[in-house]
Amino acid sequence: MESIKGNYVIRFALSFRFQHVLVFTSMIILALTGFALMYHNTSWGKMLIGLEGGFVMRGRIHRVFAIVLIFTVLWHFLQVIFTEKSHKEFLKLRPELNDFKDFIMTLKYYLRISSEKARFEKFNFIQKFQYWGVIAGTFIMGVTGIILWFKDFSMAALPKWVMDVTLVVHGYEGTLAFLVLFFWHQYNAHLNPDVFPMDMTWINGKMSLKDLQERHPLEYEKLMHE
Repeated sequence: MESIKGNYVIRFALSFRFQHVLVFTSMIILALTGFALMYHNTSWGKMLIGLEGGFVMRGRIHRVFAIVLIFTVLWHFLQVIFTEKSHKEFLKLRPELNDFKDFIMTLKYYLRISSEKARFEKFNFIQKFQYWGVIAGTFIMGVTGIILWFKDFSMAALPKWVMDVTLVVHGYEGTLAFLVLFFWHQYNAHLNPDVFPMDMTWINGKMSLKDLQERHPLEYEKLMHE
């Protein structure tokens, strides 16, 4: 639950905000270094490789930030497992039947079938989907990336078709993560008319009580009844 400080609430702790910065920074760099390899025969792919210090340095940068991403996700899960406050926050991110109902209700609202807006708790269905998408994507990218990183051992232990599938999955999962991060997440977090030009919560952790009431009314009501 958020803590009230004057006319705003502390929505995200400093550690969560720092983890968020590490995740999106590493994902951006992984995308740029990954695209440089995937499209190394194109003019812009060659330009990226040049900016990244050459082919060998590109690989080193990619692996360093892969480790950063994996360890950030591991740190996050250790925190939500072993600290009471973070564990309570984590439980609010569990997918529930109400999320599907909220999705249908939101769809009806934007299609102007209904004038009633969905009423969200601390996290809406989009935020939950994106959260678990990062977790699942990191797992897939991590496993396939390790297989490709130690390719000599992997090729000796695994069939060639597994290596081929791994290469395709790693590349396209990276592309999907990039598209989600730079289009869907950016729109919902910053370009949405409700928060444009930027929701500063990811920086200072704060949300005004007015915004909380409008965007997460069920959480606001819980807070007011405490």
